Amino acid sequence: MTHNDTEPSRPLDGKNFPLLAMLFPDELHYLQSVATSMRVAADVPVIQEGQRNQYLYLIQSGVLRVSKRHGDTVFEIGSITPGEVFGEASILYQTPAGANVRSIETCELYQIEIQHLQEIIQDNSRFSHAIHQLAERRSAAGALAINPIFSTLSQAVREVILYNGEFLTIEQGETLFSEASSDITYMYLILSGEAEAFIQHPTHAEERIVFARLSSGDEAGEISVVTEKPRTVTVVATSRLRLLAMKTESIQAWRRRYSDFEQALRNHVQRKLQHNLEAIRLGK
Repeated sequence: MTHNDTEPSRPLDGKNFPLLAMLFPDELHYLQSVATSMRVAADVPVIQEGQRNQYLYLIQSGVLRVSKRHGDTVFEIGSITPGEVFGEASILYQTPAGANVRSIETCELYQIEIQHLQEIIQDNSRFSHAIHQLAERRSAAGALAINPIFSTLSQAVREVILYNGEFLTIEQGETLFSEASSDITYMYLILSGEAEAFIQHPTHAEERIVFARLSSGDEAGEISVVTEKPRTVTVVATSRLRLLAMKTESIQAWRRRYSDFEQALRNHVQRKLQHNLEAIRLGK
């Protein structure tokens, strides 16, 4: 990566970067004064998953690819193009990068250090809402891409899921749903945080049989979607949990429309039910 002192191909303003249209004139002028223009050669990592990122990047020209590792597999999440920004999640949550961003071709970027954005995010509610919404949608896109059920769908269909889904927050210790509940309105995808899926021990009421510990990219509630019966487990947040809630009726429509999705969902539910039965057998 090299810095570029030539005239930028896309000026840093609200016309070229829609996110910046949320800024007040003095805030925009400040960011223009601290931004650095840089050139990145093709096939170069700009952000690497798991590393600390210290910048917000805005794309002047070129295309970059976003990918995420889950287990031993690297999943393609999508691409980002001129006028878009990336690196926002690291700024908002002070966490390591959740995905890789690599240039597909030679790119020109603006680079702004995190410290220059913190006060603006705190003081400008419109900008704060917009950048949080962007980070949340990116998080959901990543979770859908690495999930073994939803990864069978095309990126275009996953975009529809994002558009129609509902974002929820569950605080640590709160229950997402309870065993035997007949409310099966939603299936959930975990975006961040952790949860525990369990049933009460059949003979020792004070004990639990834990079936799974869930984290980003995992689903919850899919068994009821397939069986159309009450919840088989209780799911409780063991940390603050961000979720994408998808209506069961929508899931059923996708099952009818996309055979690969239907097969992946059925196979996953079958494996999970077998795992749960084995856990019950061992727990007795």
